[in-house]
Amino acid sequence: MENASKALIMAGGILIALLILALLVYGYSNIRNLSARELTEKEIEQLTIFNKEYESYNRKLLRGVDVISVINKAIDNNKKYENDKYYTINIQFKMAEEVIYKKDGKTSTTAFNINKYYNMNEFDIIRNDTDAFTDFKRRIFDCTEVKYHEVSGRINYMKFEERKMTENGYINGIN
Repeated sequence: MENASKALIMAGGILIALLILALLVYGYSNIRNLSARELTEKEIEQLTIFNKEYESYNRKLLRGVDVISVINKAIDNNKKYENDKYYTINIQFKMAEEVIYKKDGKTSTTAFNINKYYNMNEFDIIRNDTDAFTDFKRRIFDCTEVKYHEVSGRINYMKFEERKMTENGYINGIN
């Protein structure tokens, strides 16, 4: 009888130890999953904030100064993430009119060809010319395309097209 009660106490102790061990493993896995969920929520929040910065330019009727802002933002972003293809952004723009500037006191035009798409790095053609830069800032553009990276979910491409100017104002009903 004495051996049976000792065996029962030992079995009970082992059962309690197994229950405690199971609770510890369960608690550890929950804590680990909670940390992973918090990390995922933080990444989603960062992605949302990042995309909102660029999605604010995804609209019709942007001034050239807005296009310059998004180009500068993308250039800064690409410098920050130059070794990470998931986070780089490409901005393209198309001119409908020549950008006018003065050279040696005479009116001239830039190297931008009409109806050709230019990458954001080609914007430097006019960045250092005050007249051409001012002329570009006054132009009207539409954002015509936005693409998101398949893996990162971040915006990685935006396209802007200048509206053609007519005698009565810009095409698309803007006067």
